[in-house]
Amino acid sequence: MTGQSVNAQPQSPFHDFKKISTAEDWFEVYEIAPNLFAFYEPRHYEQTIVNLVVGEQTAVLIDTGCGIGNLRSAVREVTDKPVIVINTHTHSDHLGSNAQFDQIVMYDHPLSRRAAERGVSHQTLEKEILADFLVTKPWPNEFDPSGFSIPPFSVSRWLKDGKRFGFGGFDFEVIHTPGEARDHVCLLDRTNHLLFCGDILLHGPVWTHLEGGSLEDLARSYRRLMNYFDEFDHLMPGHNQPFLEKDLLPETLAAAEKILSGQAESRDIVDPWNRRLKQYDFGRFQILTPRQTPALSTRHSDTIRMHGSQN
Repeated sequence: MTGQSVNAQPQSPFHDFKKISTAEDWFEVYEIAPNLFAFYEPRHYEQTIVNLVVGEQTAVLIDTGCGIGNLRSAVREVTDKPVIVINTHTHSDHLGSNAQFDQIVMYDHPLSRRAAERGVSHQTLEKEILADFLVTKPWPNEFDPSGFSIPPFSVSRWLKDGKRFGFGGFDFEVIHTPGEARDHVCLLDRTNHLLFCGDILLHGPVWTHLEGGSLEDLARSYRRLMNYFDEFDHLMPGHNQPFLEKDLLPETLAAAEKILSGQAESRDIVDPWNRRLKQYDFGRFQILTPRQTPALSTRHSDTIRMHGSQN
């Protein structure tokens, strides 16, 4: 018989990677591969990952996390090169620290334009980011949750779907991939053979139940990404675990198609925000959809962790 003792601690998803010491204790920073780093937020329920790829002239930061802690300071401890932020979408846990950076690039979508012009209010963040059940305290030094909001920020370049663009030696392509969010994009890094896939490919739950989410759109996005399958070697998600094998893409596509065809079994769950959902379990990942049947009471359903769920 093999396996861990019942008393064994779960293995960290970062155990294979070198940990980089920084003064910003909100983040755990790991070197994933040469010039590729992950800034992990382990004390937040979302277990957000901000990815940094360092080129010869420029560094590119994919998303900016929840906005708790000084991400800019942590990045400076890893590289002194100019940093360009590219957001995969406008959910609060992906643009929380945008205002800490001078150069921001976004997919040109009405939701992106609105987020840049308005930011995100404290009232919204109280529910989405700052709620007590989402955070393992203490808060980082110099962070005041009582006044935290995401201020408006300037966007230096708007990206179009399917366009290739270069920064300091990088060769990126933006690929519009709705399903989790209407403005969601993946970023193909041909220089390093990586697909930065935001929230739609990961170990853990893939969401389709928020406003603008759609399982049908998600499946179409997976089919589109299959056209690029030979152009990347690994996936870099925005939550839970980095540097995933690319076979997760066809596996997740097959799962989405199975749900759409009515062949997949689900269970009713209630998420930490008291949203009543259906969860389809496929082992190392799950797909969440809105519950279409009359809502069951909480005592007859399961409550689960969301992005932070690990198998």
